Amino acid sequence: MKPKKVIAHVKNVSAQGAPDATDESSFAEVVNLIEEARTRAYQAVNTELICLYWKVGEYINRKLDSAEWGDGVVDQLARHIARTMAGLRGFSRENLFRMRLFYQTYAGDKKVSPLVTQLPWTHHLIIMGQCKRPEEREFYLRLAIRERWGKRELERQLRGALFERAVLNPPKVSPRVRQTHPAAVDVFKDSYFVEFLQLPKDHTEADLHQGLVNRLKDFLVELGRDVKKPHENPAIGVLLCASKDQEVVEYALSRSLSPALIAEYRTKLPEKQFLQAKLHEFYRHALEGQARIGSKKRKDS
Repeated sequence: MKPKKVIAHVKNVSAQGAPDATDESSFAEVVNLIEEARTRAYQAVNTELICLYWKVGEYINRKLDSAEWGDGVVDQLARHIARTMAGLRGFSRENLFRMRLFYQTYAGDKKVSPLVTQLPWTHHLIIMGQCKRPEEREFYLRLAIRERWGKRELERQLRGALFERAVLNPPKVSPRVRQTHPAAVDVFKDSYFVEFLQLPKDHTEADLHQGLVNRLKDFLVELGRDVKKPHENPAIGVLLCASKDQEVVEYALSRSLSPALIAEYRTKLPEKQFLQAKLHEFYRHALEGQARIGSKKRKDS
């Protein structure tokens, strides 16, 4: 007699004994809660750390300015911390003097000092080390907070001389955009750098399009967070050009049906020293203009 065939219908049972029929997409809310808590915890730790560095910098600055301490005492302090708090990092002689510089840099700036706890210490070291003017430091500090730049993106924007470009070449915005999106000038740029696409010199429009599709995340970072707001209408059309022909600019900005902003795209980062020289010239002319206005007012009075 042949044995009967037995077909076993086995349900997919999880380790806990319950059917595993739940769609994992429903877990997203829990994952979001975990991520939000993690972010808040990181921000809380960072706030305390930056506040600590500020207070230590303030203390050292007061001792040195009052001549109670000489520079050698800071060496002694660093050694004392290393000896009495074994394993604690970040309080070397060099870092203690950086804390003093941090305090000195922002202590007198009532607009910027309340913002400093929103960035990591590494970001502050980069900004203080590479920015010479107070307005330049404020520019990168505010943008890094708004755009949530990581260390690499902050360094990239500094290499790309974003501040110099923003001052020397403000974005060209149509009257329609100024009316519907008053803050557009503060959000958009005159030019966007897509060096990460690694386009050849003789690239085509199709090469650019495909590169942007492949590296969309990087391009969105370059555009900025405030550009990507789906709830805002009407939308702003951004026309990217290899070079901005004046006729194209005038035509695009004159259109009323589709408000537009004209910007160049560049495949290589600019020479920052050249832009810094241009910015220095810009400030010199501005100061000379202010001096002439002041002299005229004195003569008229």
